[in-house]
Amino acid sequence: MMKRLTFALLLPVLALTTAAEEVSWLLPGHLVGKNGDARRIWLVSATTTTLRYCPSPNSPETTEHRNSESTTVCLDETPELAAAMNLYQARKYTEARSKLIEVKERFKPLADLKNNPSTLAAFYETECLRKSGDLAGLAAARTGFSKAPLTRGNQLRQLELDDVWDAVRMKDWQRVETLAQEWEKSRLPGDQRAQVAYCQGLAFEALNRPEDALFAYDTALTADAGASEEIARPAALRILAIHHADPEVREALRRRGAKNEDKSSAGATQLEEAAGVARLFQLSLGAGTALPDEFAEFLKERSGR
Repeated sequence: MMKRLTFALLLPVLALTTAAEEVSWLLPGHLVGKNGDARRIWLVSATTTTLRYCPSPNSPETTEHRNSESTTVCLDETPELAAAMNLYQARKYTEARSKLIEVKERFKPLADLKNNPSTLAAFYETECLRKSGDLAGLAAARTGFSKAPLTRGNQLRQLELDDVWDAVRMKDWQRVETLAQEWEKSRLPGDQRAQVAYCQGLAFEALNRPEDALFAYDTALTADAGASEEIARPAALRILAIHHADPEVREALRRRGAKNEDKSSAGATQLEEAAGVARLFQLSLGAGTALPDEFAEFLKERSGR
């Protein structure tokens, strides 16, 4: 959780002015000089070249700085952003997005600063849309979004990965496969590796390559299971759907327990995989959601029926 945001700026005093307009918020922090001296400030606005702040929360005057000397601004935790992120971490994406939009708009006067609350809120708004499966909303939110203030590698990489999701939205499966192959050459953290694999699985399914799709979904499930469920859960359901539609698996189900059952057949092996995925969904991945009825027969394999 973000406790403090730090921005390196170049800021000598330019002028002391009377506030010409009423500000709706003051963001507290400290202005730290080159010699280590720090003074409390209440930030009003900032750009890449200037900073305006009040010396006290009730001051009618603002001090303006221009970039020419190295000074560090350490901002206190933004309560509004912290509250929104608590909802995000709890996977309450609809509620989180509503709060993030408020933060994005409220702190737009800081939008040029590195890792400012407005841009961070805009980024996590896109993440709420992606994780809730609203790819059309994600595409709309990306329009006009500037990533320039972001510096964290994981966030910048996610914005690039969103191109894969946009290809999924457009059902441009050949492009999805091409982009996924390019990302396979990169070292990715588990949650992002899972995204690439899941999108690739969707492409393989659409291109009538079920075996490749199963491998991709298995990669997505394995990579994401320890991090989140937004990818692992649908990956598990796609695995079950492919097995459920496989004639060999259907035949293995029909012969289960019969005298002429071939437990070494491809269908029997795939049936065992489907049963394991179904149990995993029931135990954890479903997060309290029941396994869809059409896959319930896979659970019977647990008791040998």
